[in-house]
Amino acid sequence: MPNRPNGGTSALRRLATSVCTRPTATLWEQLKVGLVLAAMLVAAGTARAQDATLVLDANTGEILYSYHEDDQLHPASLTKMMTLYMAFDALREKRLKLDQALIVSRHAALQPRSKLGLKKGTTIEAKDAILALITKSANDAAVVLAEAMADTESDFARAMTRQARELGMAETIFRNASGLHDDDQITTARDMGKLAMALLRDHPDYYKHFATSSFSWKGRRYPNHNPLLSTYEGADGIKTGYIRQSGYNLVGSAERGGQRLIAVVLGGKTRGIRDWTVTTLLDYGFEETAEVPAVSTSRSLPYIANPAGEKALNIAIGGTASTAMAANPDRPFTNDTPVVLTVAAEEQQVATADGRDWAVQVGAYPTTSPAETAARKAKAKIPELLGKARLSLPQVTRNGSRFYRARLVGLTESQARTACRRLANHAIPCLAIGDDGAFKASLIQ
Repeated sequence: MPNRPNGGTSALRRLATSVCTRPTATLWEQLKVGLVLAAMLVAAGTARAQDATLVLDANTGEILYSYHEDDQLHPASLTKMMTLYMAFDALREKRLKLDQALIVSRHAALQPRSKLGLKKGTTIEAKDAILALITKSANDAAVVLAEAMADTESDFARAMTRQARELGMAETIFRNASGLHDDDQITTARDMGKLAMALLRDHPDYYKHFATSSFSWKGRRYPNHNPLLSTYEGADGIKTGYIRQSGYNLVGSAERGGQRLIAVVLGGKTRGIRDWTVTTLLDYGFEETAEVPAVSTSRSLPYIANPAGEKALNIAIGGTASTAMAANPDRPFTNDTPVVLTVAAEEQQVATADGRDWAVQVGAYPTTSPAETAARKAKAKIPELLGKARLSLPQVTRNGSRFYRARLVGLTESQARTACRRLANHAIPCLAIGDDGAFKASLIQ
């Protein structure tokens, strides 16, 4: 059985209290707490943390951050990364050709979704089957490829496991080519990181196909399941995965200025939490590997305290990354009266206070009344920190809908981060936002 981390809300809160309230707590330590708290969900009075995470420097192989990286979990469609690795091997060794017509067996045609809907006795070219795995994560195409390289899918799965051992993936066992659930099909975040590195190292010419945004087959277009490709700067792979028994998985890679990172999340409770965790890991990795690290007062890594899972996370970041609308910047701006501003106007107003260019956001709402109520509630919970903060309701639109962000502005970075940690104890979701609004690059909905 997979070895899943234990612990509940009380244990995580003790961790948060012991680490984040220390004056000497490093950003590294805060990241650990932030990732754990951001992945918590309330269910039957208990909470469960993100299962396994890892980010590594693909240039050196160094692990920059990890959490339960050796726990054995189900890979789901991340399995297709190994199917593709072996297909790339076969292409290199000319055991397979890109334009080779592969016959669809009855077994392949009967695979459940996600699938292309291939029919028994028809054919599909190897290049199309490969792209179907990368974009659509098609289970029928995975079996077609497997049967083209072995007598049966079971034989191919045994070969996949042998290949995993050769790549140093000591904790991985494959039972099929697609990732459909099998109790014995397991892996770890560390092993998935090794497989991603192997794809980069051994098949650089084929690796570029992981950045394919969509794939067309018989007049139908299939977009890539990987959200990073359209939301994260420099992202070019690799693979998503989901089955009920595994949760939401993602191996992501991104390159900026010659620096490449690989991030792994296994067992995400929701798609949104998984995507946020991967982008946060990548952001953190790029800062850690920068030639000139950012100073602590201007780091772009956001701190999020989110004790109630994706629902609260969506409340906290709702309306972000949207086009600003016209507002009324002339309304009186005092400690007690909220001001409704465009995003740009609010950022300009915040930046005028020397050293107090940070804010906390505790929600985004369709009208000003609940936004103001949320901000005042947060202010009342910790008046010693937020008592002098100004209420601000920057107005934005998202997909045609108007939102008002509930913010308390005019804080130092330390005050904003501390406030979010304290508000987490009151079950209030919170964003600590820097003067450059850098959180927007990390939080994807």
